[in-house]
Amino acid sequence: MNLVQTGTTLFTISGGPRNGQTFTLPLYTRPAGTPAVALTQIQSSVSSEYNALVFQANRRFTSGLQFQASYTFARATDTNQNSSIFPVASATYDPFDRSYDAGIGNNDVRHKVVVSAVYSPTWYKGSKNSFYNYVVNGWTISPIVAYYSGKPFDSFVGNLNGSNGNARFPLDPRNAYRLPAVFNTDLRLSKRFNFTERYNLELIAEGFNIFNRTNVFQETNALYTRSGNTLTYSAAFGTPSLDDSFNYRERQIQFAARFHF
Repeated sequence: MNLVQTGTTLFTISGGPRNGQTFTLPLYTRPAGTPAVALTQIQSSVSSEYNALVFQANRRFTSGLQFQASYTFARATDTNQNSSIFPVASATYDPFDRSYDAGIGNNDVRHKVVVSAVYSPTWYKGSKNSFYNYVVNGWTISPIVAYYSGKPFDSFVGNLNGSNGNARFPLDPRNAYRLPAVFNTDLRLSKRFNFTERYNLELIAEGFNIFNRTNVFQETNALYTRSGNTLTYSAAFGTPSLDDSFNYRERQIQFAARFHF
């Protein structure tokens, strides 16, 4: 907080969609006689808002079919909330103008669809001891399909106003860009062999991310590089830099056998 405005700086953009555009920012410095280190003020003053509309459809297990489906349409906004064990230094862009900090929340997921089902039909209606019953019946298929809108992210250029605050590009709103959507399908297939009413054997095959889709969780967010008062567009901006995660990895398949008694 030990900063004063000592003037303004005129920046010129070179390349990209804003080629030739200019803009002015205040320039902050520490006044003479103040400590050489920053004086940080920690306060709980963030405002956040979440609105959502949820649709759900459920079917109880009837005639061999059960499913659950939900769709969420949501919007989360805040004034740059952050969660950390320790205080986040210089979280604001401009300590004297908090309007830069208002925008889409970091965890805003605009659309979310999740559908799961269990389908276990009885195709053969004849004797339970027949060959056809062993072959045709006892199958169960259980898919889970999830779709999420990509999370938002900021464009960065480095701090331009001398406050050593947030390094995002000030002409873009907070979280102005979106990662690609996350789409994942898991599938379980099983076959049960009943020997008696008490004993049966179940063979199970499970696949995770069965379409082997690459889900992008981070993109290059350096929008410009600074040289003096010129900002040069980075062609690498928006290219994938981190794919998959702990939860959405490459396709994996596992097999199991379960004996019930």
